[in-house]
Amino acid sequence: MTLFLLSCKSSNKTSENNNGITSSNTKSTTWNQSYGGTDKSYDTQLLKMREKVASTFQSLEFKDKTTGKTMAYSLFVPKNYDKNKKYPLVLFMADASTVGKGAIAPLMQGYGGIIWATDESQAKHPSFVLVPSYKGPESTGKGMKTVVNDNWETTEEVDMTLRLLDLVVAEYNIDKNRLYTTGQSMGGMMSFYFNVKNPDLFAASLFVGSQWDITVLEPLAKKNFFYIVSAGDEKASKGMTEVGEMLTKKGVKFGEKEFSAKLPQAEQEQQIADLLSKNLSINFVKFTAKTVTPNEETKGGAEHMYSFDYAYKLEIVRDWLFKQSKK
Repeated sequence: MTLFLLSCKSSNKTSENNNGITSSNTKSTTWNQSYGGTDKSYDTQLLKMREKVASTFQSLEFKDKTTGKTMAYSLFVPKNYDKNKKYPLVLFMADASTVGKGAIAPLMQGYGGIIWATDESQAKHPSFVLVPSYKGPESTGKGMKTVVNDNWETTEEVDMTLRLLDLVVAEYNIDKNRLYTTGQSMGGMMSFYFNVKNPDLFAASLFVGSQWDITVLEPLAKKNFFYIVSAGDEKASKGMTEVGEMLTKKGVKFGEKEFSAKLPQAEQEQQIADLLSKNLSINFVKFTAKTVTPNEETKGGAEHMYSFDYAYKLEIVRDWLFKQSKK
């Protein structure tokens, strides 16, 4: 897991890049780091989406009987929720830059938490979206907090997340055959961990910019998942390579695709469509190095932090996730 924060100024210019991200730089501004994440002040599509969608989530608190501690979380309940109808649920966990910044931070840092709750997504896939927030332990010594680390250690908040999920599933009419986990960096590591700890819980997973202890990941061989990283993200790419080698040794086929994150969005979607035409349960996607970052910036973990949103904007991947069911 790699973490960095950027702040950069914008100029008086409006433009749209090939993948549909509109930049509106009408004044000098800096990214609001109170939400974590990395500087995306150029992405007005994101800025508009989060202002519209984040407020549609309920802000709640979970009181954990096991630890006696509390966890703030956000929950999106489908409009016109019908208690007689079963709904899928997406569990999203953000990266460590959001830890200690409150329940709103995972919703505001990027697309990962909110894109499932847009009107467009809900029209296709009415679903619950659960987004926990984390307080974290004391500082790691680098001025950061996290709930997992690169030694594969977890804090009690990680297992609290599963108990929170149990609570939400019990409270609403949620389809236990269509639970999905996804996360970026720290959150992706947690998703890996959950698949090891309880391999029968989720119907499918979307791992973004993350990795986990390869010695315990054999349960993934029987799972449905997408694994998406930037080729320039050394740790996540290494993790992907290790999982690929493990699957190959076990004789499990998986799909692979690499393309530029600067491709027009329609072309990126077609790349995934070609991948899915192989009808495989496991798919790896790499964004070509130096294509996820503004101005080909690669310092300080930029390849890592800027890769997340490109993964979550792949509509065809999100559609694929909702098609997966344990039955």
